[in-house]
Amino acid sequence: MKRRTISALIALIPVLLALWFGGFWWVLLLLTVTSLGTYEYYVLIERNGYRPARWFGFAWALALMLSYWAFIPLDPFLVFTFGFIAIFIRILLSQKGSTPQTDSRNADRSVSGAALQPETGAATQTQNQQPFHNWALTVAGASYLGLMMGQSLALRLLPNGLWWMLLGLGITMINDSAAYFVGISIGHYRILPALSPHKSWEGTVGGWIAATLTGAAVAFWTPLEIAVWLGALIGLVGGILALFGDLAISMLKRQTGVKDSGVFLPGHGGALDRLDSILFVLPFVYQVALLLGAGA
Repeated sequence: MKRRTISALIALIPVLLALWFGGFWWVLLLLTVTSLGTYEYYVLIERNGYRPARWFGFAWALALMLSYWAFIPLDPFLVFTFGFIAIFIRILLSQKGSTPQTDSRNADRSVSGAALQPETGAATQTQNQQPFHNWALTVAGASYLGLMMGQSLALRLLPNGLWWMLLGLGITMINDSAAYFVGISIGHYRILPALSPHKSWEGTVGGWIAATLTGAAVAFWTPLEIAVWLGALIGLVGGILALFGDLAISMLKRQTGVKDSGVFLPGHGGALDRLDSILFVLPFVYQVALLLGAGA
């Protein structure tokens, strides 16, 4: 516990400094965190025997994130479209020397019998010889991290971006902390034990209530000029999204058979472990801010 606390305090210093100063320092922080998270994602995927285009996906994720920075004159939709196609081509070219494997049990079937059955060659290919899976997994990780972190970057760069970030991070951190303490105190009914065995409905609802109150408090005490009821609603929806952001990364880790996504932060796991809820909440707050005219 002591090691966990010390590492958290050390990591908090550059985060708070980058958050306060914004601009280039915020971009640098998110570039670092996105790089770590993307690398961890592809390492986890490769643990299951797949062969994504790791470095193409890595570069694409960073390009997607940076496209949300006004200093880079690239539209996110252009970067997404180009990367989507480029990775597909890269995966196809990597298969030029591969020969599809077929199930020997089908070799001696009659022509009429084979016509009634779907081809099973793809099912018996090794994961390294399944280009569609490798392409889909490459695209999923790069677009997920690149687009979500890009919007997190853009949120701080908005007018009043510091306060919008305070809203998003406050909702996430208070929700997670309240859910944890309520859960270990009175938690009994599990939500999805197969994905997250310690998450309970009691803790989750406690986190949602705390997130709602946090949203209302930030709306009341900061210069965001949004109604308190709207701040509370943003907090509630953000708390719900934080749960699913957490479960999304838990699903990835359970499927790949690991407890933590990496060892980036001693006692806390990897970068993906720290980004889980944030990846859903901050993009949501960013879209709300745009709807309210914050980017005008």
